[in-house]
Order: sequence, then structure tokens, then C-alpha cells
Amino acid sequence: MNRFQNFILQTLEKSRGATAIYDTADIRIAFVNSAMFEIWGRGEEIVGLLFGEAFPEFTEQGFTDILKKVWATGQTYEAIAYPANVTINGVTELKYFDFIYQAIVDEEGKTSAIIHTATDVSSRRQALEKVREQSAIMAFNNELEILAHTLSHDLKNPLSIAKMGTQYLQTKGGLSETEQYKWTTIILDALVSIENIIGHNIQLNQTRLLKYNNACVSLEEIIHKICLESQTLYSGTNCVFKIGRLEPLYGDKDVFYQIFFNIIGNAVKYSSKQKKPIVEISSSKKQGYIIYTIQDNGIGIPKKELGSIFQQFHRASNTEGFPGTGIGLCVVKKIMIRLKGNITLSSLIDKGTTVELSFPELAEY
Repeated sequence: MNRFQNFILQTLEKSRGATAIYDTADIRIAFVNSAMFEIWGRGEEIVGLLFGEAFPEFTEQGFTDILKKVWATGQTYEAIAYPANVTINGVTELKYFDFIYQAIVDEEGKTSAIIHTATDVSSRRQALEKVREQSAIMAFNNELEILAHTLSHDLKNPLSIAKMGTQYLQTKGGLSETEQYKWTTIILDALVSIENIIGHNIQLNQTRLLKYNNACVSLEEIIHKICLESQTLYSGTNCVFKIGRLEPLYGDKDVFYQIFFNIIGNAVKYSSKQKKPIVEISSSKKQGYIIYTIQDNGIGIPKKELGSIFQQFHRASNTEGFPGTGIGLCVVKKIMIRLKGNITLSSLIDKGTTVELSFPELAEY
């Protein structure tokens, strides 16, 4: 190595920019400066090793293949905020990097080396995520504020009906039992509507905070409690529950109760008029998610209405005679987005509905 090359390597060594050099087609590590050692969490022992030998975890993530392609083609590869799982002292952490694999080619176009420069931008990424999250929270809160005002406005109608019915009973003497039953039923129905509206309003205010715990929650007790409550609420005492494996979830117990009460409650409610109502609940793991499936044999949802079923206040055209405000699925959808999960729904008229709730196996909310 000549004097000029030594000078270049000494300069790179003192540089604050993380730099490594590979000098063979099988990606041998020829040079690493202190800044790159710090990023990798390694020392001088890796110099002279093949990149894939030194970093099997990076090979699994595809970085060795990218380097070999750069060597073979002579084309530089550049990435911005690229995710990488970095293992240091046995601890693996997801980080983000801006990096360049720059091919050094000779006059014949053959690669003689690759210069690798990198910058850890994890902090920048996290800051941007927080900004995006705050913006999403503000938009979400504004939408829920409008929704809450609308719900409050909706209280006026059932309140007026209850008031009118009470005044009628007070001013009319000697009513028959049939007439009394009629008006007390009207009042009770109005009170139930008020109760439902207030209940949904409370749900909305709870979700507005968007700050959830992140504990490991067993769903066994929650699911069984919801099943019993749903049977009572929707006169579904003959509903049969088939409950399979219930995987634990990471998150807030109260939020999970809210999600599953809406979904299981709907399943019980809309299958309650079947001769043998059945609700099946189970869970499984798939590609980093825990999937909860709730299936019923109820009235189903018209195919043309599936696209709008998560819109606020939307109720399917075949739900007449069933209580509801069209808020539940809208709230669940918003919560699942906040949890970085997903909700999907499939349905057939008079056959039933299947809801899938996908929760991240390791939550970060």
C-alpha cells in the first residue's frame, strides 16, 4: 500500500462519517473506521472476514445480496431511512439508516472495491413518526369531536319522546292496562336509546385520548364476560358460543373490551332471531400478527353495502328491528388503525358474518 493510500485510510479513520471498504467479489471487509464499528457494535476482529460471515443477521435481511449485486454490476446502491435489525451484545434493535454502497470501478468497468458509508437516522425517523402521529391524533380528535356533538344532538329526540310519554301518563287518568303498557313501552324504548347514545359517547371520549397501556392481556375472562353480557343485552340466551384458542394480546384491557364487545355484541344481536344462533370465536398467529376471528350465522350484510359498513352512522338496510346507532364498527375501525392493526369483514345474506381482527404480535403503541 503506497503512502497516498495510507493517507486516505488515515483520513477515513478520523472521519466522523461511518465508513467501511470491501475489496473482493465475495465482500471481504478490508477497512472499517471507528464510526462504523460503533454502528455495527463490533471491533477489529471482523476486519478480514467476509461480510456474510461477520454479519449473518444482515445476510438474512438481504444486505449481502445487495453488496454482491453492486460488485457484479458496478452500479452504486443508495438507500434512505432503510430499516435494519442490528444485534449488539445479544440484543436486537430495529434501526433506520441512510447508506450508500458505492462501487469503485477501473478503466475496464470492473469493480475493484465498494465504499460503504452510513448514517444512523433512527432518531430522525422516530421524530418524524411522532409528528405524523400527533397530526393523526389531531385529525382523529377533530373527527370524534364532531361525532360527539352529533350524538349529543341525537339525544333530543328520545328525550322528547320520554318526556311526552311521561306527561301523557301524568295527565290521563283511568288508562287501561293496554294503554299504560303501550306508553310505558314507548318510554322504556326511548330510555334505552338514550342509554345507547350515551354509552357510545363515552366510548368516543375514551378513544379520543389515544394513550393505551401495553401489558400482556389474557382474553379468556374478557371474552367470556362479553358473551354473557351480550346474551343478556340482546335477548340471546339460546345463543351457542363455540370458543377456540384465545391468544393473549399486548395492549390495554379496557380497549380490548371495547373492541370485542362491539364485535361479539353485533354477532349475538344479528343472529338472535335464528332458530339456533351460533357465534364462533378463535385466534391464530400469522406473519407477526395475532388474528381473532368472530363468526356468526345471523342476517348477514348486503354485498353492495360492505364497502360502507365502517362509516359512521351507517347501518345495513336489513337491520330494521334491531337496536343500534351505526357507531360501533366505526369506533372499532379507528381504534384498530391506532393500534397498527386491521379489521376485515366478509358476509353473506342469511348466512352470517365473519370479522377478522389483526393485532400486532408485539405492540408498540
